[in-house]
Amino acid sequence: MSETTAQPTAAALAQHGPRFAALTGVTSLAILLEGVFAGAFIDRANKGGWLTAHNVNAFVVVVLAVITAVFAYVKLREARGLWIRSFILAVLVIVQVGIGDAVSHESQDWLLAIHVPLAMLVFGLTIYTSVMARHLRRGAGH
Repeated sequence: MSETTAQPTAAALAQHGPRFAALTGVTSLAILLEGVFAGAFIDRANKGGWLTAHNVNAFVVVVLAVITAVFAYVKLREARGLWIRSFILAVLVIVQVGIGDAVSHESQDWLLAIHVPLAMLVFGLTIYTSVMARHLRRGAGH
């Protein structure tokens, strides 16, 4: 990789990396809350408001994941791994919400066997993307 190619990435990471890290952090927190809400209602006859909280927060996660992906593409395009992983995360979150909707509203309970492990994958990808962003910023000297 030439020095000319590396400079835009370092400059972009220095300028936009903290905002990307904040977006990824907020997205990770919202995803973590999904697990908390799910744990409060899963396998219980009386789900109370936890299922509603889980459903509403799911849409918050979609919005945050899409915003993060678009931000990464627009502001950190040179850091290809970040925006690609961010877009993968957004797509997985959208699929996750679709599966969750099928479980909640169409009684497709068998999809829980996909929904729960996919949730772990989604959370792991947010953590990995955050760590990768931090690693790239440190490597760029920021």
